[in-house]
Amino acid sequence: MASTTRKSPTPRKSKESSPRWKDALPSREDLQKLKKTALIRAAGQAFKAKGFHNTSLDDVAEALNVTKAALYYYVKGKRELLFETQTLALDMGDIALEEGRYGKTGLEKLEQTIGRFIVLVTDDFVSHAFVSALDDMLPEHQEIVRKRRRAFDLRIREYIQEGIEDGSIAPCEPKLAVAWLMGSINWIPSWFNPEGDHGPEAIAEVFVNFMSHGLATGSAKIRTRPRKTPVKAA
Repeated sequence: MASTTRKSPTPRKSKESSPRWKDALPSREDLQKLKKTALIRAAGQAFKAKGFHNTSLDDVAEALNVTKAALYYYVKGKRELLFETQTLALDMGDIALEEGRYGKTGLEKLEQTIGRFIVLVTDDFVSHAFVSALDDMLPEHQEIVRKRRRAFDLRIREYIQEGIEDGSIAPCEPKLAVAWLMGSINWIPSWFNPEGDHGPEAIAEVFVNFMSHGLATGSAKIRTRPRKTPVKAA
């Protein structure tokens, strides 16, 4: 009598290993990221409208139509939330730098970076981060933000130095050029009106033109401030 061997049943594919709804819906992790981004946006808008010290977590929770307790799942407190707005703003600075690196000359890299950066900083939830005091954050967060701000600053200086070397930018002091440039850009959020006559792209174009005419080789004569002649005593 021939022996019969029973075939082992084919293991059923676990439901957990297959994407639910064929990835039509966000995963739990993606959903948490969306909620945290919504929290940071609401906080940034509240900080801009009322100021950091006049904004409470209750205000942010009310804007999101959730309980205050729900916010503690994402942040430990208001100071950490301020750090998150700074982090997201700095991330956008990195996006602008990444876009700028495709320019052919130092000036082109600078133009593309600054143009993109201005469009990004006019977003309501980001704008507060560029004029907020670091002292309001925890010490460990202050150090992180300082390092990232300095890295951004140094990268812009490198583009200016590259432009000087390739001849697209007139000789100048990169450190002072960046101080002038970022000093004007960082205050855009304080006066920018989303419902005004000029949108982010138009403002970016004007600022980039100002910058280019001031830095580009041959665009304008460099004028030195005349020294005052000392008056001789009678």
